[in-house]
Amino acid sequence: MKRLSRIAARLAAAVIAGGCFSIMTVSAKSTLKGDMNGDSIIGKGDVRLLQGYLLGDNSIKEEQLPCADIDGDGRIDGFDLALLKKNIASHTDKIPAGTWRAEGSKGVRYYNFRSGTVYDENSGINTSYTCTVSETNLYFDKNVCGDVGHALYSWRDDTHLVLRWDKGYIEELTYFCDAPINYSRMLSGQYVGTGSYGTRTFDFNGLNGTFKNTDGTGMGFRYSVSGNNYVFYLGAAGTPKKAVRTDIDSMHFNLKWEDGTVERFTQHNIVTRAGITYVNGILIANKTYSLPSTYNPGGLTADAQAAFKKMQSDAWNAGYNLWICSGFRSYAYQSQLYNNYVARDGKAKADTYSARPGHSEHQTGLAMDINNASDTFNNTAEARWIAANCYKYGFILRYPQGKQNITGYKYESWHVRYLGTALAKEVYNSGLTLEEFLCIDSVYKS
Repeated sequence: MKRLSRIAARLAAAVIAGGCFSIMTVSAKSTLKGDMNGDSIIGKGDVRLLQGYLLGDNSIKEEQLPCADIDGDGRIDGFDLALLKKNIASHTDKIPAGTWRAEGSKGVRYYNFRSGTVYDENSGINTSYTCTVSETNLYFDKNVCGDVGHALYSWRDDTHLVLRWDKGYIEELTYFCDAPINYSRMLSGQYVGTGSYGTRTFDFNGLNGTFKNTDGTGMGFRYSVSGNNYVFYLGAAGTPKKAVRTDIDSMHFNLKWEDGTVERFTQHNIVTRAGITYVNGILIANKTYSLPSTYNPGGLTADAQAAFKKMQSDAWNAGYNLWICSGFRSYAYQSQLYNNYVARDGKAKADTYSARPGHSEHQTGLAMDINNASDTFNNTAEARWIAANCYKYGFILRYPQGKQNITGYKYESWHVRYLGTALAKEVYNSGLTLEEFLCIDSVYKS
């Protein structure tokens, strides 16, 4: 008892001096409260060590003494032993409920013990398993952490626990949410949010992410999803904010936040390969995004040609005559055209109706001018038929009336762009230009 009094005095002095024993991380020298033997797990062995220590056994090392101060009062006594026993007794044979976020040497993973799933954030793989519990042992029927079968576990409290796998991997788990996560509704990559909150850019990585406002402010978040119901936990404080998702099309959805505000989200994954820009997988050539001079598909793509032939045939049967007056144009040919227009009308005017070399959709092999590339075509019956029907064949009217400040070009009733039938229908139904649909601009930078 004299030794206990001396230790208690030292601990009390440390507390007065500003020392802190409530360290929550697990390391080689464990500071997990109650982990007497340093194995990162709270179990019956720890009870025996603490009980022996209180009875005069000197087997506990001095650096482990902070772990013995369970109630954090600066003393090691019977209250600490009682709390340790209570912790173990209340959690023995208890499988965690809900979804838990795990961090450790295997990265970030999400467990739902009742549904029997673990999602690996790095690989994106979701594994189903069956788990049983016996005292402080968890038994798995599948390899979920490099070990088949077994992990010891212990609870810090009702929202924190530790798993120690047989190969020594340690994972610290924190309660995340009650419902199983609907991984099919997880978000990936970048989205642009527009609405009452202004324009915000969201970057999603697994169940975590960040958002930035146009002024550069923003914060990190994590989120859970069950069906169409999302809960975002914002910032370090994890302030929850609920939202309900409504899908619009393959690249857009709305989130209705709990305050009634609706925010439109647009998928916005921009990738450049070999100098060619793809937005959500769509090849883009406009005033902002250019093609290299070497890009040359050799003509209209096979899909674009086949789609036009089908459209031409159906138009003919309906009493309209369509033909291609200008299809694929090489970089060199576009350069020649543009320079001639500049010489005739000046650069400013030429930029309203002709693309600079590398910026023309005709170079993609996916765009074409139909019948007559001049304003005289605008009010013809064929022009009206194209505007009303081209989406059925995978085309969109690329430069519609009233959108000149968005597309960067004047109204061209003759210019269509091939996207494929599914996407062309989405763009047509949206009433948006391709720039608006993808949340991109079309502006020369110089």
